[in-house]
Amino acid sequence: MAEVMTEKITLEDSLPLPGPTTTVLGPHVDIDGDVHIDGDVMLIGRISGSLRCKRFVLDREGELEGVLVADSAAIWGHVNADMYVPIIELHAGCAVEGAAYHEQFILDREAFFEGKSRRYQNPQAMAPAA
Repeated sequence: MAEVMTEKITLEDSLPLPGPTTTVLGPHVDIDGDVHIDGDVMLIGRISGSLRCKRFVLDREGELEGVLVADSAAIWGHVNADMYVPIIELHAGCAVEGAAYHEQFILDREAFFEGKSRRYQNPQAMAPAA
Protein backbone atom coordinates (compact mmCIF):
# COMPACT_ATOMS: atom_id res chain seq x y z
CA MET A 1 0.00 0.00 0.00
CA ALA A 2 0.98 3.66 0.14
CA GLU A 3 3.78 4.75 2.43
CA VAL A 4 3.41 8.07 4.23
CA MET A 5 6.47 10.30 4.00
CA THR A 6 7.68 11.66 7.32
CA GLU A 7 10.75 13.64 6.24
CA LYS A 8 10.37 16.76 4.11
CA ILE A 9 11.79 16.35 0.63
CA THR A 10 12.10 19.46 -1.52
CA LEU A 11 11.72 19.77 -5.26
CA GLU A 12 15.45 20.46 -5.44
CA ASP A 13 16.10 17.07 -3.80
CA SER A 14 14.19 15.40 -6.64
CA LEU A 15 15.88 17.15 -9.55
CA PRO A 16 17.84 14.96 -11.93
CA LEU A 17 21.53 15.72 -12.08
CA PRO A 18 22.44 17.90 -15.05
CA GLY A 19 24.14 15.93 -17.75
CA PRO A 20 23.95 14.69 -21.31
CA THR A 21 21.01 12.38 -20.54
CA THR A 22 18.85 15.00 -18.78
CA THR A 23 16.19 16.87 -20.74
CA VAL A 24 14.44 19.92 -19.28
CA LEU A 25 11.12 20.78 -20.90
CA GLY A 26 10.59 24.35 -19.71
CA PRO A 27 7.44 26.39 -19.09
CA HIS A 28 7.35 27.40 -22.78
CA VAL A 29 6.89 23.76 -23.87
CA ASP A 30 3.38 22.57 -24.79
CA ILE A 31 3.37 19.15 -26.46
CA ASP A 32 0.34 17.31 -27.84
CA GLY A 33 1.51 13.82 -28.75
CA ASP A 34 3.74 10.99 -27.67
CA VAL A 35 7.26 11.63 -26.38
CA HIS A 36 10.06 9.10 -25.86
CA ILE A 37 13.29 10.34 -24.29
CA ASP A 38 16.07 7.89 -23.51
CA GLY A 39 17.15 9.67 -20.35
CA ASP A 40 15.89 11.75 -17.42
CA VAL A 41 13.15 14.36 -17.87
CA MET A 42 12.30 17.46 -15.84
CA LEU A 43 8.91 18.78 -17.01
CA ILE A 44 7.97 22.36 -16.19
CA GLY A 45 5.71 22.75 -19.24
CA ARG A 46 2.81 20.56 -20.42
CA ILE A 47 2.52 17.23 -22.24
CA SER A 48 -0.79 15.81 -23.42
CA GLY A 49 -0.10 12.30 -24.69
CA SER A 50 2.33 9.68 -23.51
CA LEU A 51 5.78 10.15 -22.02
CA ARG A 52 8.37 7.40 -21.79
CA CYS A 53 11.66 8.16 -20.07
CA LYS A 54 14.07 6.97 -17.37
CA ARG A 55 13.69 9.22 -14.32
CA PHE A 56 10.80 11.73 -14.36
CA VAL A 57 10.43 14.88 -12.26
CA LEU A 58 7.31 17.01 -12.64
CA ASP A 59 7.76 20.59 -11.44
CA ARG A 60 5.03 22.39 -9.49
CA GLU A 61 4.11 24.26 -12.67
CA GLY A 62 4.23 21.15 -14.86
CA GLU A 63 1.27 19.22 -16.27
CA LEU A 64 1.06 15.72 -17.71
CA GLU A 65 -2.07 14.22 -19.23
CA GLY A 66 -2.16 10.75 -20.77
CA VAL A 67 0.30 7.95 -19.95
CA LEU A 68 3.63 7.90 -18.10
CA VAL A 69 6.12 5.03 -18.35
CA ALA A 70 9.35 5.59 -16.42
CA ASP A 71 11.81 3.97 -14.01
CA SER A 72 10.90 6.46 -11.26
CA ALA A 73 8.69 9.53 -10.89
CA ALA A 74 8.73 12.44 -8.44
CA ILE A 75 5.50 14.42 -8.88
CA TRP A 76 5.12 18.01 -7.65
CA GLY A 77 2.64 19.30 -10.28
CA HIS A 78 -0.60 18.20 -11.94
CA VAL A 79 -1.13 14.76 -13.48
CA ASN A 80 -4.17 13.20 -15.12
CA ALA A 81 -2.62 9.99 -16.39
CA ASP A 82 -2.10 6.28 -16.00
CA MET A 83 1.39 5.79 -14.58
CA TYR A 84 3.43 2.60 -15.10
CA VAL A 85 6.38 3.37 -12.85
CA PRO A 86 8.12 1.12 -10.29
CA ILE A 87 8.74 3.98 -7.81
CA ILE A 88 6.22 6.81 -7.62
CA GLU A 89 6.60 9.71 -5.17
CA LEU A 90 3.70 12.17 -4.80
CA HIS A 91 4.86 15.32 -3.03
CA ALA A 92 3.12 18.15 -1.16
CA GLY A 93 1.04 20.32 -3.45
CA CYS A 94 0.69 17.84 -6.30
CA ALA A 95 -2.70 16.90 -7.74
CA VAL A 96 -2.81 13.46 -9.36
CA GLU A 97 -5.76 11.69 -10.95
CA GLY A 98 -5.59 8.34 -12.70
CA ALA A 99 -4.17 4.89 -12.15
CA ALA A 100 -0.81 4.19 -10.54
CA TYR A 101 0.79 0.82 -11.35
CA HIS A 102 3.90 0.54 -9.19
CA GLU A 103 6.16 -1.48 -6.91
CA GLN A 104 6.50 1.34 -4.38
CA PHE A 105 4.03 4.24 -3.92
CA ILE A 106 5.11 7.10 -1.62
CA LEU A 107 2.47 9.66 -0.70
CA ASP A 108 3.22 12.93 1.10
CA ARG A 109 0.59 14.05 3.63
CA GLU A 110 -0.15 17.17 1.59
CA ALA A 111 -0.38 15.42 -1.79
CA PHE A 112 -3.71 14.87 -3.56
CA PHE A 113 -4.35 11.50 -5.24
CA GLU A 114 -7.67 10.44 -6.74
CA GLY A 115 -7.69 7.13 -8.56
CA LYS A 116 -6.51 3.60 -8.16
CA SER A 117 -3.21 2.27 -6.96
CA ARG A 118 -2.09 -1.24 -7.89
CA ARG A 119 1.14 -2.91 -6.88
CA TYR A 120 2.86 -5.05 -9.53
CA GLN A 121 6.26 -6.68 -9.78
CA ASN A 122 7.00 -5.10 -13.18
CA PRO A 123 4.50 -2.29 -13.84
CA GLN A 124 6.27 -1.08 -16.99
CA ALA A 125 5.49 -4.40 -18.69
CA MET A 126 1.78 -3.61 -18.30
CA ALA A 127 1.99 -0.29 -20.14
CA PRO A 128 0.24 0.08 -23.49
CA ALA A 129 2.49 -0.39 -26.50
CA ALA A 130 4.32 2.71 -27.70
